[in-house]
Amino acid sequence: MTRGGLSPFPQIAAMGTVPGAAEGHGYDGLVERLEHPHWCRNLVGAARVAPGERVLIVVDEPLVEEGSQLLAAVEDAGAKPRLELWMGERPLVRPPTPIRERARDASVLLFLAQEPRRDEASARFEAQETILEHGGRGIFLGFVDPPLLRGELSRPAVDLVETGRRLLDQLEDSSTIRVRGEAGTDLTLAVGGRPWLSDSLPLGPGGFANYPNGEVYVAPHRDGADGVLVADLTIPYTTRGRVDVPVTLRFARGRVVEIEGGRAAQMLRELVADAGRGADVAAELGIGFNPSIAPFGHVMLDEKAAGTAHVAIGRNTGSCGGDNEAEVHVDCVFSAPQVEADGRPIQLP
Repeated sequence: MTRGGLSPFPQIAAMGTVPGAAEGHGYDGLVERLEHPHWCRNLVGAARVAPGERVLIVVDEPLVEEGSQLLAAVEDAGAKPRLELWMGERPLVRPPTPIRERARDASVLLFLAQEPRRDEASARFEAQETILEHGGRGIFLGFVDPPLLRGELSRPAVDLVETGRRLLDQLEDSSTIRVRGEAGTDLTLAVGGRPWLSDSLPLGPGGFANYPNGEVYVAPHRDGADGVLVADLTIPYTTRGRVDVPVTLRFARGRVVEIEGGRAAQMLRELVADAGRGADVAAELGIGFNPSIAPFGHVMLDEKAAGTAHVAIGRNTGSCGGDNEAEVHVDCVFSAPQVEADGRPIQLP
């Protein structure tokens, strides 16, 4: 196991690359061939990795060992993997040069970060969008560590295709969404003309998702959010785990005008102020419907759980379907949503 952010393979940490992987020659004996971990099989399946495809695997330094495990699984699927490290002078303004170069001809990006920095969101978006520009696809896992990979993310994947399609059928072509929550959320969002998307559908060209799946989402218009959001579950980059006190965000004409609450609210105010232009704009509405997940304070899972929804602020360009540029994308997750589309109640799972 990797401990303290040190690579078990010093030559990888120094070079950022597994020798021979780009040519499909394996990992030069660095990793023994063992049965692949369940989380690796889940990601290979979710990304629909096909024989012969070039697959770019990106990990931050604490996950070097897990990156090599994923590389082995991808290679045994018949693809041609390359492992690169997300490293350099921090914060990274752009992806490291090797990642930018590999992304131009890779078909699939698998990006795992144990410690994603909020001030590197633009660099991560650039890596993702470079893949998507030529019809590639990708999966991003943020705030993941080895116990989470071996635990929650190693469970069998849940087939949610039909659930996602039913929700999309109810939501597509709507102009105005009203979402409420038992903690006090009452927010109206203008979404006319914006595409509704779901990570529960098979990942195809130009598609980007997280893992596990289980949401439908849309990018509101930048001036189209009015009302109150009360995030009573999770906000990344603030307190560890669930919020200490529910965080209230008040929106007017698309922007956050007030943030109230406890320690998590204070940290969110500072984050928005530090991030600057565009960070206070409503960027996404997502509705979770994965019945196998119960919220426990991890944003990547909590936002997929059935009985939750989230509103993000910040960036929503590229695969999100919006046009707001920002240095951050922060999901604010709340419980027990009720949703109306153009005045019609939406039947949530």
